Amino acid sequence: MVLGDWQRLAQEMPPETPVVFRYDGQRPMDNEDYCDGLTVAPAQLWQGYDGWQPCILVTLGESF
Repeated sequence: MVLGDWQRLAQEMPPETPVVFRYDGQRPMDNEDYCDGLTVAPAQLWQGYDGWQPCILVTLGESF
């Protein structure tokens, strides 16, 4: 994932769009760990009575 991927997607989505992070690493993360961003993509998030709402999904790789 590069900054251009994030910027393009941020311009296409409304400014109030939630961002969700998913960690795909093999070991649990500690508070001060860092991760590489693998992908950023439009997705949908279930929000109670409102149903499916658009969001931005960021997939994180192994922590270091």
